[in-house]
Amino acid sequence: MTGDTSILTAAEQAIRAQLIIPEQQELFDYWRSKGDEAGHPTRADIHPGDIKALLPCISLLDILDGGAVGEPRRLRVRLAGTRLRDYLGVETTGRCLDEFDLGDQRLYWDAAYREVVEAGRPAQGVVPMTPWRQPHVFQFWLRLPLVGDNGRIVMVLGHDTFLQSEKAQALANRANLRIA
Repeated sequence: MTGDTSILTAAEQAIRAQLIIPEQQELFDYWRSKGDEAGHPTRADIHPGDIKALLPCISLLDILDGGAVGEPRRLRVRLAGTRLRDYLGVETTGRCLDEFDLGDQRLYWDAAYREVVEAGRPAQGVVPMTPWRQPHVFQFWLRLPLVGDNGRIVMVLGHDTFLQSEKAQALANRANLRIA
């Protein structure tokens, strides 16, 4: 599935150009094709049957409002594909992200989700799986905003691919990326 990148904004073109995992390019193109010119797609616009091959690596996160004024929003995993459970070693469905010990990656992930939830922009990256005691495995991730009927971002659509360090390094080198 290839999307028409001529209708992408400059920011979307930049994100798409950085996606080196073909399945993430496919999901990004699908997500973008479901949004209208004014914004992002809704959860109802995303049909699992359209992206069957990607489902083991897909996640959906609900955005929960903070309890008190100024309190940050929480993200709860509504759905997590089987590949996520395989690599993380725990079932994440039904749990909030702040319940996981992410060690020194906590600020990284908080910033990534702020980009998607507050700024309303797709985000992507790659991190070693050190919080999950797998430093030789790298997580290539993509996060995409989904809106409710009111146009407000209410969910995050995610895709995660996990690669051993040798394969991850080869892909990163091919795309001129540096992995720390």
